[in-house]
Amino acid sequence: MDYAVNHFRGRKVGDNYFVTTDHGSYCLLTEDEYRNLLRKNIDEKFAEKLKEREIIIDEENFDEAVRLTKNKYDFVKDGTSLHIIIVTLRCNMNCVYCHASSRSEKEHKYDMDEETAKKTVDFIFQSPNKNIMIEFQGGEPSLNWDIIKFITRYAKEKNKDGHKNLDLTIVTNFSCMDEEKFEFLIKEEIDICTSLDGPKELHDFNRIYTKGSNYDQVIHWMNRILEEYKKRNITNRRPHALVTLTRKSLDYPKEIVDEYVKLGLDDIHLRFLNNLGTASKAWGKISYSVEDYLDFWNKAVDYIQQLNKKGIEIEERIIKVMKTKINEEFDPNYLDLRSPCGASIGQLAYNYDGSIYTCDEARMIGEDIFRIGNVRDNKYKDVVTCNKACAVFNASINDMYFCDECAYKPYCGICPVINYAEQGNIIGKIPQTDRCKIFMKQFDWVVKNIFIPKMADKDAKK
Repeated sequence: MDYAVNHFRGRKVGDNYFVTTDHGSYCLLTEDEYRNLLRKNIDEKFAEKLKEREIIIDEENFDEAVRLTKNKYDFVKDGTSLHIIIVTLRCNMNCVYCHASSRSEKEHKYDMDEETAKKTVDFIFQSPNKNIMIEFQGGEPSLNWDIIKFITRYAKEKNKDGHKNLDLTIVTNFSCMDEEKFEFLIKEEIDICTSLDGPKELHDFNRIYTKGSNYDQVIHWMNRILEEYKKRNITNRRPHALVTLTRKSLDYPKEIVDEYVKLGLDDIHLRFLNNLGTASKAWGKISYSVEDYLDFWNKAVDYIQQLNKKGIEIEERIIKVMKTKINEEFDPNYLDLRSPCGASIGQLAYNYDGSIYTCDEARMIGEDIFRIGNVRDNKYKDVVTCNKACAVFNASINDMYFCDECAYKPYCGICPVINYAEQGNIIGKIPQTDRCKIFMKQFDWVVKNIFIPKMADKDAKK
C-alpha cells in the first residue's frame, strides 16, 4: 500500500486518543491503535480508517487534504471585518473589573468628534472584506449618542457605493436608554448587546451604578427588546448579553445560568477574567485560580446539561465554538481562538481620538505598543502591513510554540495581548498561561462529552 503518514498529534482523553492533523481532521483511536500508528504498524483495515480522516495520505485523499487546509485558513485573505469604535471613554458606572480604562462621565474631552468619526468610517470602508461589522463601544457609548447617530447614517450612506454587507451593533449598559434611543436602534437595525453578570445581588455588586440598580435597567430593556422584536416580527436578530466573572461570581453557577434562561436567551458565555485596563488595580480582590474557575465552569455546564434534558435550550458559548471548530471546515471566526488571531486581519479598534489598535484588548493595555496608526494619517493597507501589526500577527501563530505538539492546536489560538499583560512579552511561555490551562481542560470536556459519544454511536451503527 503506497501512502504517507500525515503530521499528526494525539492526546489521551479518557480511554481514547484524540488524534488531529494540521488541517483539523480528527480521529479517535484506542490505545493499541495509537501505538500502532506511532510505529507505522498499519494494516489494510486500519489504513482505511486513517485515510478517511487524512491521517495517512495517498493519491485518493491528497486533494481532499489540500482542500480542507485551504478552507481552514480561508479567513486570512478576507481583510478586517470587525471594527470596534470607541465613541467615548466616558462612563457613568464603576464596575469592579472595568477593562476599558473608562473616564468620568464629566470628562467630555474623551468623546469622539464628528470629523474623527467620519475619517474612521472612511478608513473602515477601505477594508477589502465584503462583510463589515461596526461595533459601538466605550466607556458607555450612549453618552455620545449624537456620534452614534452620525456614524450610523454616514456608514449607511457610504455603503450605497461600497456595497458591503454592513451590520452595526452597540454594547451598552442601558443606563442612558430611553424610548427615543430605543426606537432609533430598532429602526436602524442595530444589534444590541449588554452585560448581565447574574442575579441582582451579584450584578449590582460587580457593576456599580450610583443612581440605582443597573440590574433593573438591564432586565427592563432586555425584555422590552424581546417584546418589540416579537411585535414587529423581527426574527433575524436577538439581543445578546455577556457575563464577566469575578471571584464573587464563582458562588453562583446555577443562578447565573438561570438569569439567562429567564430572559429566553439561548447561549451564555462563561468567560474567565482578564487582567486588563483598570481591572489590574483590583486584581487581588476579584481574580481567582484556574482550578477555582474550572470548578465553577464544570458546575455551570453540568447544570446546563440538566436543563437541556428538560427541553430548555441554552448552550455555553465556548463549547459551541469549540464544537464548531472541530466539526466544520471553515473557521467560525471566534477571533480569540484562532491562529493567527484576529488582531488587525480580523478586528481593528478605533479610539475616541482616531488612534488605531490591533484589537480592542490591545487598546485596553493603555500603552502604545499595540497602536498601529491613526485614521487621520494612515491608509488601511499601510496600517495592517506595518511592522507592529505583522509582529503581533506572527506572535499569534501557534505553529512556533509548545502548541505545535498539542492535539488541540488546529482549533486553538494565542493572544499576544494577554501574553504581554501577563508576561511582559508578546511571545509568551504558553503552557504557563491561565488561558492555555483553561482551554486545554475545556477542549478535553468537549471531546469527552461530545465527540467520544458521537464516534461510539457512529461505530455502533456501523
